[in-house]
Amino acid sequence: MSFLTDPNLPVSTVTTVIIDGRAPQSMIAALRNSGISPIYTCAHPDVYPAVAYHPDIMLHHIGDNIIVYAPGTSTVLLSVLEERGFRLVQGHTKLGSKYPMTIPYNVARIGKYAFHNTKYTDPVVKEQLQSMGIELIHTNQGYTKCLTCIVDSNSIITSDADISKRARETGLDALIIEPDEAIRLEPLNMGFFGGATGLIGKNRLAVAGDLRFHKNYQKILEFLSLKCVDVVMLNDGKLIDLGTIIPIEQK
Repeated sequence: MSFLTDPNLPVSTVTTVIIDGRAPQSMIAALRNSGISPIYTCAHPDVYPAVAYHPDIMLHHIGDNIIVYAPGTSTVLLSVLEERGFRLVQGHTKLGSKYPMTIPYNVARIGKYAFHNTKYTDPVVKEQLQSMGIELIHTNQGYTKCLTCIVDSNSIITSDADISKRARETGLDALIIEPDEAIRLEPLNMGFFGGATGLIGKNRLAVAGDLRFHKNYQKILEFLSLKCVDVVMLNDGKLIDLGTIIPIEQK
C-alpha cells in the first residue's frame, strides 16, 4: 500500500477512502466488493447537519501522508488516520454553522493547482500548499471541492461557471453541467456532483448512486468516455452528495 502523492488522483487501484459516516450500506458494500476499505467520518459539531459528516468540509489531503484537519474534528477519525501512518496537522480556522465558516478546508486540488475562494482558505492549508509549489487560484465559489468532480490530472466536471472559467484559464479541460435536484443532500433541496464522486483507481470514477438519474447523464458519460474514464455506480438509487469519496491509499 502507498499514499497518494497527488491528492484525489490515484495512479493505481485505491485501497482506502474516507467517506461520510452516513453513507448507505449498499454503497459501502460496493466499495468493499472492489477491495476498498472505508474510513468513516463522524459528525463535526460546529457545522450544520447536512454537511456535518462531509470529509471535504473537515479535512484537506495535502499529499502523501499529510492531512490538515479542522479544529473539532473527531478524535476517533484522527486516531484511525494516525494508525494508518498519516501525519495530521491541525488547521488554524475553526468551522462555524454558517457560510463562509464552513468552507476553509473545502479546496479543490487538481495536480499543481488548488482552486478556492482564497479570502477564506485556512492559512495552514495555504502554507502547506505553497510550500509544495502548488498554485492557489481564487474563485468566487467557496464550496469549491463540493462542486468539482476531478476526472483526471487535466479534467474536471462542475456546475459552477466561475470554477469552470478559472480551470480553463489554467489549461484544464472543464465540462460545465447543470445543477440537478437528483443529487440528494438532505434536508437541502440538492447537493453537488463533485461531492457525489471520487476516483477509486486510475481512470475509475466512483459515483454515489446511479448516474442515469442526472439530467446531464449522456453529456457526462460522453466526457468521461473521451477521457477514457470508467464509471463505477455504487448503487442504483439517486445520487447522494457525500462530501467527496476521498481516496487516500492505493496499491
